[in-house]
Amino acid sequence: MYPIKTVYRLARWLPAMAIALAAFPSVAADAYPTRPLRFVVPYAAGGAVDVAARMIGRYVSEQLGQQVVVENKPGAGGIIAIKHVLGFPADGYTFLVCAAGEIVINPVINKEVDYDTSRDLTPVSMVTTAPNVLVVKRDFPANSVSELIAYARKHPGELTFSSSGVGTIQHVTGEVFNKMAGIEARHVPYSGAPQAAMEVATGRVTMTYASPGSIRGFVDRGELKMLGMALPERYPPLPQVPTIREAPEVSSFNVESWFGMFAASGTPEPVIQKVNALVQQAMQQPDIAKKLMDTAGVPMQTTPAQAKEFVGREIAKYKTLLKEADIRLH
Repeated sequence: MYPIKTVYRLARWLPAMAIALAAFPSVAADAYPTRPLRFVVPYAAGGAVDVAARMIGRYVSEQLGQQVVVENKPGAGGIIAIKHVLGFPADGYTFLVCAAGEIVINPVINKEVDYDTSRDLTPVSMVTTAPNVLVVKRDFPANSVSELIAYARKHPGELTFSSSGVGTIQHVTGEVFNKMAGIEARHVPYSGAPQAAMEVATGRVTMTYASPGSIRGFVDRGELKMLGMALPERYPPLPQVPTIREAPEVSSFNVESWFGMFAASGTPEPVIQKVNALVQQAMQQPDIAKKLMDTAGVPMQTTPAQAKEFVGREIAKYKTLLKEADIRLH
């Protein structure tokens, strides 16, 4: 993954790309689209990816003069959503907007996956880095990652962690953390990040790994506290929150997230280029850029080719990481 500081700096010069991004003339794409587009999100409404998909969808709709419908298809680690997308023709009218888990994790650990994301899906654009922050209930007796680990070691089998679903990046983040920290925390999956965070705020679950935007309200109300960010460097919008790997017990922790847009393989290249340009332009809009930073992460500027290269590296990385951590569905 690109260094977080580098990505953050990229977000500051987005306007300079406007002319280049607009210069994707293509005869084949001139008449596109002639009907509404569909953005499929593999999570319940209200989470960071859902919010970002709707913001970008509104901008794309305005530019194309066609409606963009956001469909939420949560469950089964993205299987439901991806099969839904692959069930439509590869004609550029149906797109998947998802995080890393559905693309690079679930296909590796879930034997029920009968598709190959590197073969059956093609990256259209990366959207943002998607940092996850480790949070616990406000009155939990730990104020740092090291204190949490110490507590867990003294109370084996007591801790639980929630996620937005089996095979998601939050699930894997928790399992890798357990393995590296030498602790036991049982996984409790939900259908989306808002519910996963709510279960921690109410005390039914010990902790979760969530995007800053999805837990902001809980933190502002004093219901949750942030212990560590799952990034190699501190997240610029929240510099006061240490990274998880700053805790000496898990100094090699390296699980980061992102989200992007994908189409079924075989989608016409001119259409992919056109939609990529619109997504990139959307992230240049001041209101969208600010909202993305607040809720989803740092915007990532990529062409389709760059997105494909990036995702390829991530697939290789997570295959190794998941094998080393011996993470399986259970």
